[in-house]
Amino acid sequence: MKKRIITAIVLTLILAPVILIAKLIRVFDVIAIVMTVAASYELVNMYSKEKPIHLAMKIINGFLTLLLMFSIVNHFSDYCEESLMVQFLMLIHMDTFLTPVVALMTCFIIIMAIMVINPAYTMADVGKFFISIIYIGVCVGAVTILRYLGIRFIVYLLGITVCTDVFALVFGMSFGKHKMAPVTSPKKTWEGAIGGTAVATVVGVCVILFYPHIINGCLKVTDAMHISSLFNAERPVDGETFEFFDKVFRYREFTIMGKICFGITLTVFLSVCSQIGDLLASKLKRTYGIKDYSNIFPGHGGVLDRFDSLFFASAVFLLFLLIEMNIFSWPFAA
Repeated sequence: MKKRIITAIVLTLILAPVILIAKLIRVFDVIAIVMTVAASYELVNMYSKEKPIHLAMKIINGFLTLLLMFSIVNHFSDYCEESLMVQFLMLIHMDTFLTPVVALMTCFIIIMAIMVINPAYTMADVGKFFISIIYIGVCVGAVTILRYLGIRFIVYLLGITVCTDVFALVFGMSFGKHKMAPVTSPKKTWEGAIGGTAVATVVGVCVILFYPHIINGCLKVTDAMHISSLFNAERPVDGETFEFFDKVFRYREFTIMGKICFGITLTVFLSVCSQIGDLLASKLKRTYGIKDYSNIFPGHGGVLDRFDSLFFASAVFLLFLLIEMNIFSWPFAA
């Protein structure tokens, strides 16, 4: 437990500035790329427990995962134009060509071709590689896009996933009696899941409702310290304040009660999704008989052990924003 706490503190000290400080945005991109490669390797290495996988296949899988992640971020180039991914594609004149559809077709063709060339690989292997590419590419791409849409979305999601994880453990150890998924994750209980979601909901709704006050307070502090230029916090215009969902959809049209109900519904949904992401990662580990995906983070395991909840919830959250933009005709504001 001591090792786990120390690792969590170190991760927080490293990631907090990278997320919050505007001038470190490229560092965030580098971390996203490294996490993509590491998570891809962890999944393929897990598959190798069942059948040996050649190093070349691991490299190809990592490359294809990066290809998909780059294409997804590039698809949102209007918001991610400054990202390393988009800048690199522009440098090699691939920004207009590399779409998610092109990336998926490329992955499909290459993986199927490898199966024909190497008889040792079967359709089951093709499915595993294809799922790993989509899983990691889509999820890390979603995290990156949300960061460029606004740091508040990442902070909001981290608050939900961390609170859900931590307090599910606390409530589970204190009151847990009913197993939630005895086969997939024997230690998880319904009491823990409900308790974690309850705390996450309070935190998430407070972030949504009090974001204008939080951001104004942060601006006053950073201005007083003469470091406001380091942060990419949006400033009020003509005395107005920013709402949490400004520049995403017409959230200002909601009544106070509507905002509260909306915040509760969305936060509960994302908290449940974060637990689904955790259970998904646990089911994969249980299937292949491993305890952790890797030992990158002492006491926590690998990238997928630590960020499985955030990855899945990020993909769901970005999908929600896209649905709002397209189905309800609430376009992203300029």
